[in-house]
Amino acid sequence: MVNNKKNAQAAPDTTAAVTGMIQAIHSHSLARILSCFEQATQTERSAQLRHCFEAASNHASNYEHYQNIAAHCVTHHGLPSGVIAGINNSERLDFFMPALQAANAFNITNHQGNTFLHCLFANPQNQIPPFNYIRSLLLFERNESLADALVVRNHQGLSALEVYLGFNPNYCELPQHELAAWLALCEAQRKLSGVNIDNLDKVMSQLHTGPLRQERLTLIASYYQVSVNSLS
Repeated sequence: MVNNKKNAQAAPDTTAAVTGMIQAIHSHSLARILSCFEQATQTERSAQLRHCFEAASNHASNYEHYQNIAAHCVTHHGLPSGVIAGINNSERLDFFMPALQAANAFNITNHQGNTFLHCLFANPQNQIPPFNYIRSLLLFERNESLADALVVRNHQGLSALEVYLGFNPNYCELPQHELAAWLALCEAQRKLSGVNIDNLDKVMSQLHTGPLRQERLTLIASYYQVSVNSLS
C-alpha cells in the first residue's frame, strides 16, 4: 500500500505573501500593492488574487475596490497561470473580467494548456455554461483576444467548445438564447481556425449514456457539422 503522506508534496505556504498583500491594501498605496505583487512567486500571486476575490465576495461595498486592485496587478505583472482554473464560473469571471480585458489576457493558458474558457465550459457545476455572455463579449473590439482564446487547443488538442462537449457531464437542453449563442460560437471558431474533425472520436469516447444524451449529440453534430444520425 502506498503511503500518500510520504509521496505527497506539501503545498507552498503562501500565508506571508497574502498577509503582505493585505497590509499593502490597508496602506492605500497602489505602488506598495504592485510592489508586493511583483515580488511574489507565481503561486503567491495566485493566492493574493484569490484573496482579493474572496474579500470582494465577502464585502460587497468594497467589491470594485478589490476588483480594481486585481486588475492593476494583472495589468502590470501578468495573469498567474494558477488562477486560470479558478475562473470557472460566472461569479469569478465577472470579478476578473476587468483584469482580463486590461491585460489582454483571455488566451493565457495553464500547465494543461487550458484557457479560462476551457475551465469555464468544463466545470460540472455549470449545468449551462454562459455561452450567451461569452458571445456578447466577442462583439466588443476591446475583447479581440477572447476570439483567440476560443480557438486555443489544450494539450489534448481540444478547443474550449470541444471540452464542453466531451467533459462537461451535465447533459441538458440549452435555453433558446444559449443555444443561439452556442451556434454563434461554433460559427466564430470555424471562421477563425476551422474544426478538427479528427477530434470527433475523442469527444464521442467521453460521452455517457442517459436520457439527455441525444441533446449532447445534437450539439456535437452542430459543432462538427455532421448529421446526428451519423453519431448514433
